[in-house]
Amino acid sequence: MSFQKSLTLLCFIIGMGITHISSAETIQPEQSSELTLSSLMQYVYERHPALHNELAQQQQINANTDLANATFVDVKTINLNHYNDIIDNNDGLQEWEGSVDMPLWLPGQKQQQLNLSDKMSAEVTAYKNQIKLNASAKVRELVWNVILANNANMQAHQVWQTAQDLEHDVDIRVQAGDLAGTERLLASTNVLEMHSQYLLAESELEHTLSNYRYITGNNMLPTIYEERLPKDGGYTQQHHSLAVIDQHHPSLMLLEQQINTLRTRQDLAYFDGAVNPSLSVGLRRERGGRGESFNNNISVGISFALDNDVYRRPAVANAAKELADVEIARQQLERELNITLFSQLHALETKQQQLVLISKQNKATQQYYSLKQRAFELGEIDLVSLLQSQALANDAYNRKSTLEIDIQYTIAKVNQALGIIL
Repeated sequence: MSFQKSLTLLCFIIGMGITHISSAETIQPEQSSELTLSSLMQYVYERHPALHNELAQQQQINANTDLANATFVDVKTINLNHYNDIIDNNDGLQEWEGSVDMPLWLPGQKQQQLNLSDKMSAEVTAYKNQIKLNASAKVRELVWNVILANNANMQAHQVWQTAQDLEHDVDIRVQAGDLAGTERLLASTNVLEMHSQYLLAESELEHTLSNYRYITGNNMLPTIYEERLPKDGGYTQQHHSLAVIDQHHPSLMLLEQQINTLRTRQDLAYFDGAVNPSLSVGLRRERGGRGESFNNNISVGISFALDNDVYRRPAVANAAKELADVEIARQQLERELNITLFSQLHALETKQQQLVLISKQNKATQQYYSLKQRAFELGEIDLVSLLQSQALANDAYNRKSTLEIDIQYTIAKVNQALGIIL
């Protein structure tokens, strides 16, 4: 058998094998109209590791509330004393003395302790909203990674199919004697390359789907996954440099609530170094000798601290320092959030402008490829030139398709930067 016939037979066998493979269905993520981005976020939120800290925070609140509702600021103490003269003259002198000491609340201290519980409860709510925002970011990332990978997979499959169609046409023309047998080998090599790229894209799609299933607990995507910018923000009308983060952004609100809590702790710090007044109520029972009767006396006393301001100052200073650190952190975070929002809006505007140009380029490239196809059919150009124009057409179309999806993903990123919870 001649080399040309052997090469022709080999290409025919390869072509038959690829045609068989191409009949297999591509991986397509299933969608459900009952599934929503919000329900996905809720699933991720309920399993977020940071949510376990809520129990510890609630325990702190309960403990502080119980302390604030206590009758006395500290534990009551009982004192019991006994005196006699048994070591000396043993005349029967005895004295019994018992008292209960009850530390009292300073003016305003109890109310500040109750205020602390309220601030801590508000902080827990802000903390949970921050976790929901983090869960929203994860859901957005997972969903759009699947959408982008699926688009790349479909593009690679379409390019592979186009390469197979071209190989089929080349094979017919080779058999008819219009093209040399080497053209069939080039077409088959092109099919193998496109098949290899499709397998890579399919593998990436499977990987993103696995991540999506593992974290969201769902095998399907929501039917509606595209988002819109908030209408009341004016982000589509005003320039992105004028956009600012709302003060109710969950991340800012969490730090704001932490600041409120620390301010209350600073107020409580005025009482930390102070000595609370103590009320003492006691009973004394005594007699001078064995022949005397016991005398019973009731005692009431109260103790106050003098000049204790110097002992309060370290706790007050430490609380002020901690408060200042969080206030600085909030200012820095607000600046970073505004920079992120600016960057995402700028990226969105740039991509929308690019889409206009790429759409025109895609239209022109498709027309160019159509003309090249016609020229190849007429024998005016060789297969290499046709494959080059085909690659340009595929690249232009794929860039346009990918950019359209990327624009929707960027809108989701803008919403994430704005602190919008799914």
